[in-house]
Amino acid sequence: MNHIGEVIETSTLRFTCQSVKLNDGPDFGSFVKAISNDITIYGIVYNVSTMSDDQTRRPVAFGLSEEELKMQQPQIFELMHTYFDVQIIGYKKDRYIGLVPPKPVKIHAFTYQCDDNDLNCIREDLNFIKYILNGKTGVEDELIAAAIRNLYYATNHEESYLIDVGKELIRLLKNDFDRYVTIKRMCNI
Repeated sequence: MNHIGEVIETSTLRFTCQSVKLNDGPDFGSFVKAISNDITIYGIVYNVSTMSDDQTRRPVAFGLSEEELKMQQPQIFELMHTYFDVQIIGYKKDRYIGLVPPKPVKIHAFTYQCDDNDLNCIREDLNFIKYILNGKTGVEDELIAAAIRNLYYATNHEESYLIDVGKELIRLLKNDFDRYVTIKRMCNI
């Protein structure tokens, strides 16, 4: 299994990774995992960015294609990296638990895309919905819609999954019907 990133910043609720390849971070709303402290920590990608290593200098436009830039200014690609931010939604020691892990991910732990077995564990425990809705990422509604879509496609389009998710959303958003309707529309399933 090939890793897609390495943890460079961590806390109990989220972590940030540097992508293995420039401009090749995981998709928004995709599920990832990191193995650390003898547990697997699961999360969902809520932000992907590419920037210069030197925070005091911004890249400038050259008006060249990527291929032309690689030939004329190859050093540019050595000075930039792609990063992705992950909100933690659960962990696995002996079994999957949709709660905050007892410890944060270790710095320099590798990050991997979740496989079908991981996605099935996440799908069966709907706590991820609560964590995303209350996550303070700034994109909670879009993120929950992306998560629902991704898990729906991973379940071979099972209607029963959508019914369960819909019931959980209604329970969590019982006092905010407009938000529920907005998320439902964003799912676009």
